[in-house]
Amino acid sequence: MPCNFAPAVCLAMTLRVGILGIDGSGKSTLVAGLERELATSCSVMSIGQRVTLCPRGGERLDLLGALPEDAHPLRHSLRNMQRHWIMQRLPGLLKQYQPDICLEDRDSVIDLCALVTAHLPALRHLTPCRRVTIFSALTRRRLADMYLYLRLPAAVADARIQCKLQQTRRLRAFHERPHLLERVAREYPRFLRYLAEIGVPAVVLQADQPAQSVLAAACLSIRQHYERKQVAAGDGSGTRRR
Repeated sequence: MPCNFAPAVCLAMTLRVGILGIDGSGKSTLVAGLERELATSCSVMSIGQRVTLCPRGGERLDLLGALPEDAHPLRHSLRNMQRHWIMQRLPGLLKQYQPDICLEDRDSVIDLCALVTAHLPALRHLTPCRRVTIFSALTRRRLADMYLYLRLPAAVADARIQCKLQQTRRLRAFHERPHLLERVAREYPRFLRYLAEIGVPAVVLQADQPAQSVLAAACLSIRQHYERKQVAAGDGSGTRRR
């Protein structure tokens, strides 16, 4: 049976943007910057360490609540469960709030495939297509409309994580251990090739570059793809009217 897995069409023409990268690559920092920059011209929903909605020209609404930096590890685990629940409700949230752009950091299908494979290397014999199909069926989640991949050597990410742990005084999570960072980093290129095969745009950003440069490149890519999506939607509706 051929694997022709494509992203779902979202209501209200929301552009779903998946943020990929190993722990320590700067995903949370990028999402915060994107939310700040993009919210000046459109409505943005952000799902990551926090779950927020920034209406165009309005006040930011925190849908999950902030977690203190020095929170106990059990509270981080609880937050992961809450975020998982939010992701399960994503179609309903998009229908309810109708954001122009939805930024998805962590818990995407690609992230789950890469992380679980790092824990269970035997899954590597399955093709990326097969793994995406399996995890999409299990989680009932779909691929995003486009992806941003923060590429960073595992050794550099490990140094960043150690620095952050010293600042926050929290325990190191199991999935943040160096050997798992390396395994996850090796999985992403396989999924990027798969995304290219099925026509889902994936932009590679060098995460060791200055944060402002990474943010600027990410903003440009998102705006370009959002405009193309709007044009395609306009052409499609015009064809149907005719």
